[in-house]
Amino acid sequence: MLLLLLSADAQAARISVQTDRSAITADETFQLVFTVEGEPDGQPDFSVLDKDFEVLGNSQSRNISIVNGKTSRTTRYLVTVLPRHGGELVVPPVSFGKDSSPMLRIPVRAAGAGAKKGGASAANRDVFMEVSLDNERPWVQQQVILTVRIFSRIQWREASLSDPRFQGGEVLMQKLGEDRSYQTRRDGSTWQVIERRYALFPQKSGELRMEPLRLNLRVPDGRKKQRSPFGSFNDPFFDDFFSSRSYRTRVVRSEALELEVQPVPPTFSGRHWLVAGNVQLEENWSGDTSALKTGEPVTLTLSIVADGVTLGQLPELSLPDVQGLRIYPDEPAAQEQVTEQGLRSTSTRKFAIIPTHPGEYELPAVEIPWWNSRTGKEERASIPPRKLVVTGAAMKAPVSEPPSAAAGKPVADVQEQRSQVPSPSLKTASGQVALEGVNYWLLAGNLLLLVLWLGTLVLWLRARKRSHSPSAKEAGEISPPAVDMGSAWAELHAAVQSGDAAATRHALLTLAQGLWPECPPRSLEALAERVEPAVAEELRKLSRQLYADDQSSWNGNLIEDGMKSLGTSRNHTLHRNRDSALKPLYPDAY
Repeated sequence: MLLLLLSADAQAARISVQTDRSAITADETFQLVFTVEGEPDGQPDFSVLDKDFEVLGNSQSRNISIVNGKTSRTTRYLVTVLPRHGGELVVPPVSFGKDSSPMLRIPVRAAGAGAKKGGASAANRDVFMEVSLDNERPWVQQQVILTVRIFSRIQWREASLSDPRFQGGEVLMQKLGEDRSYQTRRDGSTWQVIERRYALFPQKSGELRMEPLRLNLRVPDGRKKQRSPFGSFNDPFFDDFFSSRSYRTRVVRSEALELEVQPVPPTFSGRHWLVAGNVQLEENWSGDTSALKTGEPVTLTLSIVADGVTLGQLPELSLPDVQGLRIYPDEPAAQEQVTEQGLRSTSTRKFAIIPTHPGEYELPAVEIPWWNSRTGKEERASIPPRKLVVTGAAMKAPVSEPPSAAAGKPVADVQEQRSQVPSPSLKTASGQVALEGVNYWLLAGNLLLLVLWLGTLVLWLRARKRSHSPSAKEAGEISPPAVDMGSAWAELHAAVQSGDAAATRHALLTLAQGLWPECPPRSLEALAERVEPAVAEELRKLSRQLYADDQSSWNGNLIEDGMKSLGTSRNHTLHRNRDSALKPLYPDAY
């Protein structure tokens, strides 16, 4: 038994640990070399290094030698690590099954520490990073510009910069344009600068903390001797060609930043929260509004331009119903561009307006309240009321006026207005038809051309029916929405039952994409414009709880029931309109 114990002790693995170099700084990676002589009891567990080091990778090599019939095995484990801070760091014992390595103490200099004492901080570094914010106390959903500058006076390769990450709340982020490159002088030295900008949009009020950014790059690590048999040419090209340069990995970290996000001001009177640097409303008419004719359309183009907002923050442009006018809105066109001040979003929408009766009409003013982030006050972007003068006879088959517009006036007033419209007549006082000044030859020629055109149309329709039969798609079938409505309804029900406001908002906007695939609302406020008043009020309560720190309760069951009723009515509408994708301009005429 004594001989067996001595033999086992002689065969136990011997483990040592050391670093690949002596001078180590906190912003540079290095390797821990674990050398195992013999066969260890198990695989190494490097998780104990996570306290003071960041493990970036590991590899191993094995060597077997036989000398005088005696076999020896040596295994080397190379672990690449990055110090988490400066000071005297401890490499704890690493277990290899029942075997373990010895403890090792490593002195690590702080990041940016130079070889000479008393010098400026920038002068003792060759790469460093600066971060800054243009506003540290923004309102919720206000644009904040984050500027990142990387200073260097050496060449590197394989560089990568981490994206900003925040603690304390959700932050929407968008990179602004391409990186800028320029030179500057600081501390008497010339630096190459790379600048990157981000637009940040905090979605919740309160304190936010941006974690330090991390720049990984490979920097030169000395220069090897010339490999040319002819010596140095004193020429940069030949000297670099006949030599090789080794690189090492370096990590540069920025400072952490903090934001104090303010909630929606209680004095804001708008139903849709919009915070921007500037908001403008513009209008453009395709014709003279003082000389319109019944039945002839005129196009109104409305545009909203806002600085410091995304497209999702812009409200939908709409016009109220006006009795005597038929209004057809077009799909909005959106555009987002990058300026020196950040994002600029533009939404344009066209409205085709067809007068059905002569007279004078007034389109009400269009107003959008918004919060000026520069002055901290509420302002209104508006377009003044527009007067429309319509001439001509009333249309024989007038377009049915919207019920909401007709409900605003008494029935007697509407009938009185219609009785005042003069009806065209071709009879004189004696009852004979007045056809004075009519060119009979011109009339006969027009009738002949009409008959020929109708005959050609009939022949073309017959030939077209014989050539092919219309497919289901051409017959006007409406393709099902791309959204999985079953999963969306289940998600809404689960979110309502759990009382999760954020999940309820996500489920509602997903359902809206299926209910209105042609023009889905992008916010709860926009969705509230399309539902019943009771449901709309609960949607606004939900929005205020999410973005304004309003702790008032919202009725999720009422929202779910209202959306189900709306979904049922929308399905009936889709099936009813299967044979006609567009509304006729004159429905009463058919």
